[in-house]
Amino acid sequence: MSTAVSTDTTADLQPSPAQAWWRACHYEIRHLAALRSTWILAAIITLVALWVPLAAPFIIESSKDTTDPALVDSVQWTPALMQIPSLAIYLLVLGTGPVSTELMRGASRTTWLTAASRSYAFWAKCAVGAMIGVLVSALTSLLEIGGLTIVAVAKGVHPPLWADLVEAAARLELWMACWMLLCTSVSALIRNRVGPILVLLLVPPLGERTLGILSGKIPGIHLDKVADWLPFAAGQQMLSADTAQGALLGGVIFVVFTAVVATAGHAVYMRRAG
Repeated sequence: MSTAVSTDTTADLQPSPAQAWWRACHYEIRHLAALRSTWILAAIITLVALWVPLAAPFIIESSKDTTDPALVDSVQWTPALMQIPSLAIYLLVLGTGPVSTELMRGASRTTWLTAASRSYAFWAKCAVGAMIGVLVSALTSLLEIGGLTIVAVAKGVHPPLWADLVEAAARLELWMACWMLLCTSVSALIRNRVGPILVLLLVPPLGERTLGILSGKIPGIHLDKVADWLPFAAGQQMLSADTAQGALLGGVIFVVFTAVVATAGHAVYMRRAG
């Protein structure tokens, strides 16, 4: 008696690129959602975002407009503080943890098996991180702008120039997406839990400013303006430049720098041992 046996080929069992991409991203989202530290950071960021509307009655005067530079600066989370928005400091753990923790604890092999390949795993971490950066910056900006608007109406100040505040929030979202990509990429380059955080915190205020000071001290060479267009300084220009041209140029430099670091991080991550 002859029987027909149906066999599934290996190709039939392989997920499509879209399915593999979704599986990798879904794994990262579930992993972050299961961590207690994620929700603790979310609560802290929410409280900090609510502080601006609570303080608004004391900084808005009836003779001023709600688009005073100090208020726009608050929406951008004070980028002049360390050449990075203070909001980015709170997300350092979420940005560097998914890579550095797995590499240090030897849990990367589970991720690679779930994501089907190292490349999918790395870019899924980058995508989820960027999504978190955009989402957090958008929600905090919404809380701040909404609170400032309510206070402005209550105090009877001039109507806000929405373009200024919305544009500031949009710039911040782009900056935060790049920042989370940098966190993931630097963590892949430096197999350490503390090293990536120290590099990301120290390079903008110390490294770039030191290079800027030294560039102005070279005899016979005038490089004083170079410091303004180093990667993080350019990112700060993107956030707080007075002209659209300066903001655009700063954004291009910062995005290109992020892409270069992400490419390097991906290359190193592909060769890492789990």
